[in-house]
Amino acid sequence: MAEINSIPYENAEDLKTFLYDNFYSTEHIELTTIATGFLYNLFGEMRLSTGTTASSTCMTNYDIASFNPLYSEAVWKGYVDSMDNCFAFFGFKESLAAPTFDMTESHAGFMIYDDGNGGKIYASVADGTEQQRVELIGIDAARVENYKVAYNAFFVEPLPAVETSLGLPGVLTTFPYIKREWVEMTRLTNYPPKNEVHYIVQYIENGKNNLNKILTLNRFIYSEVYAD
Repeated sequence: MAEINSIPYENAEDLKTFLYDNFYSTEHIELTTIATGFLYNLFGEMRLSTGTTASSTCMTNYDIASFNPLYSEAVWKGYVDSMDNCFAFFGFKESLAAPTFDMTESHAGFMIYDDGNGGKIYASVADGTEQQRVELIGIDAARVENYKVAYNAFFVEPLPAVETSLGLPGVLTTFPYIKREWVEMTRLTNYPPKNEVHYIVQYIENGKNNLNKILTLNRFIYSEVYAD
C-alpha cells in the first residue's frame, strides 16, 4: 500500500490524477525569462539557466493551475550546478508572480538561497498571510536527489553514493541492492498552503552576480487522491 499525505490508496485507479513527466516534450510548460535567462531541453532533461547578466531569471510552470497540495504529493528529481550565488524555487505556488525568499502567498516548496554566507536549501510554506521556512541540514542540492512535497511535509530520497575504483565509477552497494527510502526532513504546520488549486513552478535567478546558474530537472511526478 502506498500513501499520499498519509491518505492510503490501494490502486492507481483510486487517484484523481497521476502525472509522470520526463520532459521529452514541453508542450504544456510555459516559460518566463528576464534578461539572459533561457531554457533548453535534452533527452529527458529540462534545464533552467540564467545566463551571465546580473538579476537574470528563468521560470517554468504548467499552463494551468490544477494542482492541490492538500490532496497530493509532488516529486522532483534534479539538482543545481551550485547552491551559492543564486535563489531557486520548485513547488506549489498560488500565482505566477516570481517567487521570493520571503513570499507569503500560498505555496509549498523547496528553496535554495544564498544570503552571502553560502547557499542553503529550505522547506517553505505560506498560507497567503504568513510564511514558515526551515533550513534542511545536510542536504547538498548540487547532488542529484529526489525531493517530495506532501502538503506541509517535505521529504528527500538520496540517490546512491558513487565511488571510483580503478578509474571507473561504481555504485557503493552490492547485490541485493540497498533500498533507498524517503526521509521526512520536516513538517511545517504553522501556515500550510491553502486548500485550493495551485501552479507547479520551477524558478532560478542569479541575483547580483554575473554568473550562469542552472537548475536541472530530470522528472516530475504528481499524484492526487481526491477531487476538489
